Amino acid sequence: MNKDLEEKYLSVIEDNVNVGNSNAVVEFFILIAGIVGIFVLLYIFADSIGCFFIDRMSNKTQMQIENAFSFMINKNMYETTSNTKQLETIRDKIIPLDKRLQGKSKFPIYEISGKEINAFVLPNGTIFFTQGLLKEVKDEEILTFVLAHELGHYAHRDHLKSISRQIIIGFITSIFMSQNNNINLTIESIADLNGLSYSRKQELEADLFANKIVYKLYGNNDGAVEFFQMLKEKEKFPEFLQYFSTHPSTQKRLDAIKN
Repeated sequence: MNKDLEEKYLSVIEDNVNVGNSNAVVEFFILIAGIVGIFVLLYIFADSIGCFFIDRMSNKTQMQIENAFSFMINKNMYETTSNTKQLETIRDKIIPLDKRLQGKSKFPIYEISGKEINAFVLPNGTIFFTQGLLKEVKDEEILTFVLAHELGHYAHRDHLKSISRQIIIGFITSIFMSQNNNINLTIESIADLNGLSYSRKQELEADLFANKIVYKLYGNNDGAVEFFQMLKEKEKFPEFLQYFSTHPSTQKRLDAIKN
């Protein structure tokens, strides 16, 4: 009788929809693996996610964000020189060639101290050229390429995309941070290398943007080629170090615009 009763209860339990047949530990690990997988995908596609939203951002929102960066510039610290006046003339030729540059920043240009050959643009559209670059380069076509490269970063909203990417990556990496310093260092190193790769991609795209501009203005890209050949002559680092840099190797950039 007890055996029949036991079988009856077992039958009831097996037929109960509220009682699972799977192992709770297995389900837990599947859940954790799923969550980790989602974050890994977010990490891998952080660039695409950031680009998706930034590319669809309205010009009004873009300008509001850019105005928030205005505090970074104290215009009284800089003055207009004969070099920047030439660059302003070139700038005014470039802007009409791309709608993404129109009706936004006034793209003020300043000359700053520094022996290195360099130029950069801030999120609000302010552009800086080092004295070293302006001393070394006098050719208008080369200056056009360099200036168009910086305007390319602005047109592509690269600064905003980088900020959004950093927010996404920072959020994901903070979740996986642990008490183990070695694990944290590994996570941060992977994030840094991934960020460098993303930066090199932006630089190549800005090069191609500038290449199109100089073609439209001069019918050739001789200035762009000459600029990279000049940089290559001054380079002292082996090409493989590009993987630890924010910029691709000069040879790679030269090959890209030639093609």
